[in-house]
Amino acid sequence: MATDDQQSAPIDRSDAYALVTTDDHKRLYAKWADNYDETFAAQNEYRSPKAIADLFAQVVPAQAQTAIADIGCGTGLVGQYLAELLPESKIDGIDISIQMLDQARTKFRSNKSAVYRNLIEADLTADFAIEHDSYDALISAGTFTHGHLGPEIISKLIPVVRIGGSFVIGVNSQHFVSRGFDSVLSELWRDELISAPELHDIQTYGEGSKHFGDIAKVLVFKREK
Repeated sequence: MATDDQQSAPIDRSDAYALVTTDDHKRLYAKWADNYDETFAAQNEYRSPKAIADLFAQVVPAQAQTAIADIGCGTGLVGQYLAELLPESKIDGIDISIQMLDQARTKFRSNKSAVYRNLIEADLTADFAIEHDSYDALISAGTFTHGHLGPEIISKLIPVVRIGGSFVIGVNSQHFVSRGFDSVLSELWRDELISAPELHDIQTYGEGSKHFGDIAKVLVFKREK
C-alpha cells in the first residue's frame, strides 16, 4: 500500500518519461493539467516551447505560417509563444489529454482572441481523423520524448501538411538516438517524402533548472510529395 508521502508526491518529469500506454498518458495528464504550467514549466524554467516557436518563426517561410498544427500542444505553451510571433496565424492544438486541451483553451493572444482556432483530442499512436493537406506547417515541442511519441509517428503526420509545407519538431536528444530517429528521417528523405532534414540543438531548460544541460534536437524539413 502506498504511504501518504507517496500518494501526495508531486508529479514530475520522471513520471512522464515512464509512461507506456495510452491510458497511462490520459491518467497522468488528467491529474497534472491544472498545475502543469506552475509545477513543471515555471519551476523548471522549461524554455523548449519558446525556443522552438522562435526557430519556427525564423525558418518557416511567411506563406507557410498561416494554418499551423501544434502536435502535443498540452496546455498551450508553444501556441501562446507562436501566436505572439505570428499574430495572423491560425493554430490548431492536438493532444491526447482532454484536460490539457481544457487548459490550452484558457490561453489568449494580446488582442484577447483565443490562441487556438481548434483544439482536437487525438491519439496519434492509433488512427486519427486529421484531414490530409490541412495545414501549411506543423510544430511540436515536448511530445517526441521518453514515454511519448517515437519516430514512426512522423511518417503518419507528413500527409496532414500540404506539399511544400514545413515541419519544426523538437525531440529529446537521448530519445532521438535510442529510438532511431536518424534512420527513419534518412529513409523518408531517400523516398523523397521530405527534404533533407536540418538539425538544431537547443537547451530544453534554463540555467536555474536542475535539468539544465538537457538538449533537444529540433528537426526542420519540408514535405516533398
